[in-house]
Amino acid sequence: MLKHSAIAWGLTFLLASGLAAQEPATPGLTLEQALQTAFERSPELTARRAEVEEFRARLVTARTYPYNPEVSADGARRSGPSGSSTDRGLEVSQEIEIGGQRGRRVAVATASLTAAEARFRRDQRVLAGRVALAFAEALRARELLRIDEADATLARDLLAIEERRLEAGKATQIELNLARAAAGRSVRRVELAKGAYMEARSALAEAIGLPPAAPPEPLGDLAGTAAGMSGLPPLAELVQTALDNREDLAAFRSQEEAARAEIALEQSLARPNLVASAFQDREEGTDDISGVGLTIGIPLFNRNRGRIAEAGAAAQRISAESATARLAVEREVASAYAIYQAANAAAQGLGEQVIGSLEENLGLLQRSMEAGKISRTEIFVLRREFVESQREYLDALSQALQARVQLDLAAGHLPVPTQINRSFEP
Repeated sequence: MLKHSAIAWGLTFLLASGLAAQEPATPGLTLEQALQTAFERSPELTARRAEVEEFRARLVTARTYPYNPEVSADGARRSGPSGSSTDRGLEVSQEIEIGGQRGRRVAVATASLTAAEARFRRDQRVLAGRVALAFAEALRARELLRIDEADATLARDLLAIEERRLEAGKATQIELNLARAAAGRSVRRVELAKGAYMEARSALAEAIGLPPAAPPEPLGDLAGTAAGMSGLPPLAELVQTALDNREDLAAFRSQEEAARAEIALEQSLARPNLVASAFQDREEGTDDISGVGLTIGIPLFNRNRGRIAEAGAAAQRISAESATARLAVEREVASAYAIYQAANAAAQGLGEQVIGSLEENLGLLQRSMEAGKISRTEIFVLRREFVESQREYLDALSQALQARVQLDLAAGHLPVPTQINRSFEP
């Protein structure tokens, strides 16, 4: 974890440059609000919710007995030497499953619904990762803009000093032209940084389902977000956590269960159903006839062998895909763990060694500019060191934060909102 002193100094350093935090001109939102908004507005989650409802409806279908009773009636006119009469008949029949097919259909639908719900939870976590990464990038772009604005302010101060020195006969036209060129370049960098910040905000707006043309302002800072990251357990523990908790792996386990139930269902469908019937016939002028009947098919030609083989092959495929996914998760966690350790170590090194040594230089530069105690060359060197070190520090913070988000996502414990604040309107 980044040390608090280095993080706090990073904020103090920006304030020491004379740049005050600007009030957002457009509505701002925190990371928590961004996540809540994304979970409420995301079309991807809406599609996944609809998919879950589809599987829930299939479960209702599976629980419903598929065959309704059938009623048939008939009538006939009888003619003979002795006259004519009318015969009437009524029959009620019901097809009955005798192989336990209904219970197996319910098992298939239940496992499929569980898999769909697991995929939905995984998509929630993936969306949370996308939003967190977009939010961190927007913070990085904003803070880079502030650094470039601080650099432009410093360049304007240097230009003003050179103009006064030229008027006093203590500087040359070349020195003034050099200061003007530096000020012009700093203005260009500010404009480019503004564009990059707007692009990052638009990407954040898209990720959370807001209009990219009117993106919100991210509230917070990279240093504070990085400071909130907790320590890491050993890699082996993270891998086991991922294997136990990853929703996509849980979905594969449910799909395997559904595939096994599908095999049992197709095997049961090879057994013919029984049709039970009861009838009542009346021959006018003679007798009433009533009785019952049983009908069962003979599985002579169709024994459902093709569907049984198809279900078995599907089960083998899902099992192989599940094993492949487990290996991919282990590799993903191990890779993300190594990347995060490297990025975090780099951020710590800059925070503790480089940034801390520049605080005194900044104050010295500001005082020496006015007093004329250092040469123009030293001023430009210190200015370049300040800007580049700050940029590198922000890049290191951003990389560490992004690597941590990827690691938490790979391990399956990236936080997601538990309640959606539907009253929030950015």
